[in-house]
Amino acid sequence: MTQSPHRIVVATDFGDSSRVALDWAVDLARVLRCDVTVVHAFDMPIYGVPDAAFLVDAKTAARLSNDAQRALDAEVDRVRELGVTVAGRLLQGDPREVIPPFAAQEAARLLVVGTHGRRGLGRMLLGSVAESIVRVASVPVVVVRRPTPDATASRSS
Repeated sequence: MTQSPHRIVVATDFGDSSRVALDWAVDLARVLRCDVTVVHAFDMPIYGVPDAAFLVDAKTAARLSNDAQRALDAEVDRVRELGVTVAGRLLQGDPREVIPPFAAQEAARLLVVGTHGRRGLGRMLLGSVAESIVRVASVPVVVVRRPTPDATASRSS
């Protein structure tokens, strides 16, 4: 019986923190000879007013999905040449709700997410996707923080 390769799932929102997390995961995957699946989850916006809610129309939904797919393809292409097998998956839904079960379904050995490192009011208002994923995931999660300019300078000294 042939065992499937180990897989690392990397969540992305296409920001700098996600890019750092993906690069870190690709480096690890190269050493461990793992495949990488880059996953992006997006939710269709719902606009609420008292006693009503409005969903985006089909044309806008298609545009949002196509834009997300193009961005995901670009991110996969960016790391494809770095010596690992990489694939991309686009999911619809709240990232906190759809990424952890996706990683389990893919039999991921590890789930990697980036974090913005927000604190205070920004974190309270925006929440922490990374923290939510850590709390509910059934696979090990590594949270990668983008280095600050101060940390980068002190390492090179």
